[in-house]
Amino acid sequence: MNSLVRLIAGTAMVLLACGLAVAEPLALAIATAAVVSDQASGQRALNLKMTPDSAKAFADFTKANVGKVVDLSVDGVVVASPRLVEPILGGEVMLSGSFAPGELQRLAERISAGGAKVTVEVKAEQPL
Repeated sequence: MNSLVRLIAGTAMVLLACGLAVAEPLALAIATAAVVSDQASGQRALNLKMTPDSAKAFADFTKANVGKVVDLSVDGVVVASPRLVEPILGGEVMLSGSFAPGELQRLAERISAGGAKVTVEVKAEQPL
């Protein structure tokens, strides 16, 4: 039995070293969610401000995954898949782009109501 435990632990270490292990999604606690005007693009955007604990965990997550595509999901539905070009350290993200009319407002309301599960994880298949 002891050799089986060592085999499992050894296999897990090899998978982690190769980057093949699947990490659990990081759950984010959102303090506020609001639709705002993005100053840079002039588009409507969803602004998400995290709680201090989530901001720290998200900063660590983004530091470890610069250059990778990540999926941001609300209640299990991917709403954005950006490539991380630099760590996000301020505990705040802005989502803009091709959203259906009213979709950003619905997301903001659902997240603000407190029942939505917001998660981020490294996209399983990375585009070239």
